[in-house]
Amino acid sequence: MTKIVISLFVIFLAGCSAVSITNEGLHVRQIQPNDATICSFLSVIEVSGGLFYSSQTEAKRDMLAKIRNQVAGINGNAYVITSIVVERGFSLPFAQADAYKCP
Repeated sequence: MTKIVISLFVIFLAGCSAVSITNEGLHVRQIQPNDATICSFLSVIEVSGGLFYSSQTEAKRDMLAKIRNQVAGINGNAYVITSIVVERGFSLPFAQADAYKCP
């Protein structure tokens, strides 16, 4: 019984980690810092992830999805990554980006 409860708890936490990109987030793109000179700066976006990911790639994908969703949430359409940290172990992944509205 205890093993079943622990297994369900782990599955629950793992399922809560990944975020889907919203329809609005699909219209947000990553740009290079030089490209941001023709855009209007909106805000700094900071996101963090959960404890359980199947790989570092999955954790990074989740951080980028969260950034895209948040940029879309403030009516932006582009972002420049300023920091992204995804490590093995029990440290939580996080990312920071500058959000922009570009023509």
